[in-house]
Amino acid sequence: MAPRDPDLIAFFTDISIIEQLVRTLMERRLPTGLSMAGFGLINHMVRTGQETASPGALARALQVTRGAITGVLHKLTAEGFVTLEPDPRDGRGKKVRLTPQGLAVREAALAGMAPLVAEFEARMDLDAIRRAHPVLRSIREDLDHRRES
Repeated sequence: MAPRDPDLIAFFTDISIIEQLVRTLMERRLPTGLSMAGFGLINHMVRTGQETASPGALARALQVTRGAITGVLHKLTAEGFVTLEPDPRDGRGKKVRLTPQGLAVREAALAGMAPLVAEFEARMDLDAIRRAHPVLRSIREDLDHRRES
């Protein structure tokens, strides 16, 4: 069934292009040893207030495979940004815990992005962005809900 409104296709295409452009700009500013996937994992845990999380829960939250999350966790562990601990409730399971170095590298990543944000702020209409944000949040929440069901 074809979409009835071509503006919706254009809207989602623009969101996709924006995501790719932002990702590329951010990747260039990440500290050494931190990938975009690693930043996303650390940022997710901090943003959601999780002290620990299972690899499976992180894979679901970040919409990646368990294999992909294992690779990211391997790199983050090697850098000292997270630790993997036995899950006290499941003898076979693991829990991911952020280290002080993980929190610090996140702050360094955000600081590295600050000039980019400042440049963007100087060029863009912040009132228009503030008006658009609730609509984008509503779309994100709807899509987030759909992935859980």
